[in-house]
Amino acid sequence: MTPRIDVLTLFPKMFESPFAESIVARARAAGQIQLAVHDIREWATDRHHVVDDTPYGGGAGMVLKPEPLTRAIRATKADRGHVVLMTAQGALFDQIAAHRLAQLPHLVIVCGHYEGVDERVIEGDVDEELSIGDFVLTGGELAAMVVIDAVTRLVPGVIEPASLTHESHTEGLLEGPHYTRPVEHEGRRVPTVLLSGDHAAIARRRRSARASGQRAFGSGLHAADSAVRRWPRCRRCAGPDSLFASSRATSACRM
Repeated sequence: MTPRIDVLTLFPKMFESPFAESIVARARAAGQIQLAVHDIREWATDRHHVVDDTPYGGGAGMVLKPEPLTRAIRATKADRGHVVLMTAQGALFDQIAAHRLAQLPHLVIVCGHYEGVDERVIEGDVDEELSIGDFVLTGGELAAMVVIDAVTRLVPGVIEPASLTHESHTEGLLEGPHYTRPVEHEGRRVPTVLLSGDHAAIARRRRSARASGQRAFGSGLHAADSAVRRWPRCRRCAGPDSLFASSRATSACRM
């Protein structure tokens, strides 16, 4: 079955240019993924297609109304859709989450906007909340694009398996440095071992370089052993030891 990704957003045109090029565009053209972007306003029933309102209790900004968003999610996810809300309150999206989501047959990504989404929608129709980092974006659209790109390249057949084997965040390490022609550039030479033809020595050198890069730049990659690390959490599963564990986890998994 071809994996399907549906995106619910207030700004569907934002997705046209990024996915008209490169890996995602080729995967779509080859039939390796299905990607559809929907305007949440299509599910508003009033004449002006209003999808937001002021928050109860006061405060700045607007909140996405529950009725149109609930209808949009339920119409889009059908029977098998796994619904992900992109929000600053979500768990940190990382390579482990990308691999997990790439295994799903149907992914529905909801792009949060304004001050947020009515909590009742999250409680009733969202399976997982994700964030791409501890910073604030105008909306969830850019975050959704990051997730789609990371997930698409892991779908079988989209990229040569060998290209995925030793890239960054595989085996808990960052990828090592790369070199190509010429042998010397502005006084800096390609390491001799890479020119030697000794494949075993080259493999050892690359492994050592990956480990060195990990120590220098990737100390946070092993923070999974720490309680402060925010792993992606799925609301369909419970248990503090699960990668799918959620602060709002339900008592039974429906995945």
